[in-house]
Amino acid sequence: MKMILAAAALLLAIIFAASSGVGDPGELHHVVLAAAAIPMAAKAELFTVAEACKILSVSKVTIYKLISIGQLDARKVLNGTRITAKSVEALLAAAPKAEITGKYLTLKTRRRLAHEREQGVSRA
Repeated sequence: MKMILAAAALLLAIIFAASSGVGDPGELHHVVLAAAAIPMAAKAELFTVAEACKILSVSKVTIYKLISIGQLDARKVLNGTRITAKSVEALLAAAPKAEITGKYLTLKTRRRLAHEREQGVSRA
């Protein structure tokens, strides 16, 4: 959808510039560049529950639980719930880095990791 809006904005800018009688091709170039920057400047401030589900890879129930415990900041807009982008970014920033352990690792790898923890060796 955003690609279609970007293409439409670019096309409208070209048509407007051509119909307004821009004489110098350099001026037309600046109009096209300005139109291309419009979609990039508009960043979503609010997400729907469905969009937040996709971003965080969780269910709707989890999103509503996060809202109820205060980890996500939400607003009611008309009939829908909107989640602020800042709260989604803050939740992702505060999340710990995932570490795969246990049965998914071979015995050799588990022993190596345990040895590295004992020695204080860190692999980034």
